Amino acid sequence: MIDLLRRLLTIAALSLWFGGFTFYSAVVIHVGHHVLGSRTETGFITQQVTHWLNLISIPALLILLWNTAAAWPSIPRSLRLTLAATLAIMLLAQVALFIMHPMLDRLLDPAAHEIIERKPFRSLHKLYMNTSTVQWSATIAHVIAILIAWRLADRRAIAPPTC
Repeated sequence: MIDLLRRLLTIAALSLWFGGFTFYSAVVIHVGHHVLGSRTETGFITQQVTHWLNLISIPALLILLWNTAAAWPSIPRSLRLTLAATLAIMLLAQVALFIMHPMLDRLLDPAAHEIIERKPFRSLHKLYMNTSTVQWSATIAHVIAILIAWRLADRRAIAPPTC
């Protein structure tokens, strides 16, 4: 029963955090530009959304860590390395995002909905987006590794005992 709960929480965490980020990046930003007609205005929405995505990452990454730890003893070394490496990349990227977010915030004037210093903002924003892309890619690889680990566990659970 605990395995089922862990898997359910893993899927829920990935759906909220990773799914939310993917949907926001793929759809909402473009719709915001179309409706608001301004990248700057949409950027102030993104500022708030990324704050929440960063907060949501904390329980999501903890659940992924739990899932990795639970699978660890029963999976091949190569799969352990994949889970550990992708999780480490996701964690390190998230730390970087937590550090960069307030730095970006300081370059914005929320009352006037303006960017205070455009050149430093653009550079830091590009780094933030690239870091997010690295994290997104690592998450895709991590999800694939999770599915393989779960498949192996399920096969072992239904395999006939050997004599």
